[in-house]
Amino acid sequence: MAMTSEKKTLLLMIFVFVAPIVIGTVMFLNADKLKMGGETVNYGKLITPPVSISVEGLQVNGKAADQETTARKKWTLLYLAPDNCDDKCTARIDLLKRLRLLTNEKMRRVRTVAVFPEMPENAEKLAFENPDLVISVKDGAAQAFVSQFPHQEERPVYVIDPLGNLMMYYAGDMPDIKRMLNDFKRILKYSHIG
Repeated sequence: MAMTSEKKTLLLMIFVFVAPIVIGTVMFLNADKLKMGGETVNYGKLITPPVSISVEGLQVNGKAADQETTARKKWTLLYLAPDNCDDKCTARIDLLKRLRLLTNEKMRRVRTVAVFPEMPENAEKLAFENPDLVISVKDGAAQAFVSQFPHQEERPVYVIDPLGNLMMYYAGDMPDIKRMLNDFKRILKYSHIG
């Protein structure tokens, strides 16, 4: 028995509308087997859930650090410097500076912070070479502050959002500044805070 053209058209329309739903559902349910969805577009490693940062235990210019000017209101790039700020340490601080400058007109939305165990001997030089760097030191109550940051053994650069949440970090001897910049451009483009 031959199909009429109306039946063929109806079956074709059903196939056109139903097939994508069926294919999409099968792909979604088998994403792990198909190796889909495991990768993210960001270069930095996300911290889930984000950690609400308290700056208790930090000092800036000899006074207790202020939450608003150290870890809120702007996107903050924070580096926990080692006891001895060697060449790797100063290179990491320079990375913060360059990343902030490369965000161009959006750099007013980005703050850089370096946290030292004690005021470094080269503090004046660091301040001169990095005029927008917030140089802070740990005080006696700093253990609670330091314990908020994961993966410290990797000496990462941490990202704190304008609400004060630690949400991402970049590890490795020298993170790829181009990929970091891509992350930051995306963040600053789509985020309306900070």
